[in-house]
Amino acid sequence: MAFVARMERNERFVSSGQALHEIGDPVQNLYVLKYGWAVVRSAEVRGRSQILRIYLPGEVIGLAEVGRGEALHRLVMQTDGTVCPFPRTAIAEMFKEAPRLSALLTSISSLDQLSLRQRVVALSRMTAEHRMIEFLITLRDRLDIARVGNNNRFQLPFSQSEIGDFLGLTPVYVNKLMRKLREEGRIEVDRPYVRILDREGMERQVGYSRIFDSIDTSWFPPAAA
Repeated sequence: MAFVARMERNERFVSSGQALHEIGDPVQNLYVLKYGWAVVRSAEVRGRSQILRIYLPGEVIGLAEVGRGEALHRLVMQTDGTVCPFPRTAIAEMFKEAPRLSALLTSISSLDQLSLRQRVVALSRMTAEHRMIEFLITLRDRLDIARVGNNNRFQLPFSQSEIGDFLGLTPVYVNKLMRKLREEGRIEVDRPYVRILDREGMERQVGYSRIFDSIDTSWFPPAAA
């Protein structure tokens, strides 16, 4: 707990659209995202960039970049928010001083990898409708951990164009899919909020596995006496 408090002591407000780092910048800090949403974006190709990763309140940003000295992608705030930067060198201290916390962050990174595999399957094998469904229920699953949102109602701070950037779809197709899910009574949309009305049915439809609702701690080092 003391180490986490040290990680979060340098709190600062960041505006929507502000970059935490640009492509090619030296990777010096990780961040605890205390409030707001952030995204990782690729370099632009033909005037558009791809949203590669979405970060939600309570998550640690930058674990994927620890192994590199320079940023491969752009990290930018999707909404206004609060971040707590801490130096990358603190990771070495964490392994020494807080092995159980180190194990937890390692486990969270492994869940990220599993989620990435699911997304690869979605982009390469799922229909556009299944991709949209998987996108919505994955966000709800991850937001449950931070207790963000009211049951199955949550804020979705993305335009249709941005959702298309994440799913590999055109804004027109995103609009069509959202309208279809509304007409079928599976979601409600009250911008910027979405409510999932048929979560279990949607999970069954895409064969979704809830990978974020539990972490295996059986292998963690014992707590200090």
